[in-house]
Amino acid sequence: MLSSIWKPSEQLRGTESRALIYFVCGNPGLIGFYVDFLDALRNLLDTSQSATAYDIYGRNLLGFCDHEHEPFTPDNPPWDVDGQVDAIYQDVASRRVRIEDGSGSGSGNDGPYDFIILMGHSIGAYIAVEIFHRHMQDPGRAPHLRLRHGFLLFPTIASLALSQSGTRMNYMRSLPTMEAHFVTYAKALLSLFPRGTLHWIIQNVMGFSPRAADVTAEWLKSRDGVLQALHMGKSELDTIFEDKWDDELWEVSASAAELPAPRFFMFYGREDHWVANHVRDEFIERRRRAGEKGGRTSITVDEGNIQHAFCTKERK
Repeated sequence: MLSSIWKPSEQLRGTESRALIYFVCGNPGLIGFYVDFLDALRNLLDTSQSATAYDIYGRNLLGFCDHEHEPFTPDNPPWDVDGQVDAIYQDVASRRVRIEDGSGSGSGNDGPYDFIILMGHSIGAYIAVEIFHRHMQDPGRAPHLRLRHGFLLFPTIASLALSQSGTRMNYMRSLPTMEAHFVTYAKALLSLFPRGTLHWIIQNVMGFSPRAADVTAEWLKSRDGVLQALHMGKSELDTIFEDKWDDELWEVSASAAELPAPRFFMFYGREDHWVANHVRDEFIERRRRAGEKGGRTSITVDEGNIQHAFCTKERK
């Protein structure tokens, strides 16, 4: 199973700075779902004219790939949302770029990026925003880290339980024995199907791309992947309530000379089963009102039909 994706910029001549785009997965937290998307992003950056060289990096969330952790036990439980935020924050802060010494020998030292852009999908958007928040609250934790922008795709950052899928999950949790034994039931059902059969069903019935079907089938047949996803899902429902962040996080103060670029760029689906429309619209209205005082968050709502799980479909 793929653990990470690393796509460094090859256009370094004439650039004035080096930046990292760090991608944070949704749930299930497998970077393999995003290969085509990050390939397209790499191609887009390579054909753009910019004074900044952008590297791209993304990795699995913790607990979703068996070979990356010890088997889960009562003393070694799956990761919850807070644990994922802390782990990804540490990983973002650890990223370094090779700084050449000018001798042409390839020697040099590792140094921090000039700045970092966090890009998150679904719960990955929440993780990205919370990393910004924690870094603003305690910049001394990683004083070298310069977080510049957040690109939030189909962000599940407020009142998750009010969404269509959140309501269904909470209903399932309320059924007798489900809270304690849902993973056991799920694994018993999955054990009836060989991996190849699961792949066929996921691709031909659910309409996933061949790559996404392969990633999904491997995850469903893994030792701990389903447990981690369900534990994470319950943690999301128990963690993500109303927007808890202050306006200071979302907006950048306007200067007298010019309006600065937004700190966050958000892309919502027109109809998203993980984001209730009224929650999305209320959030947008709050940001609109607050943005009148300074540089506002940039928010776009899809006018077409891009699905929340866009990364599972064929790239057109």
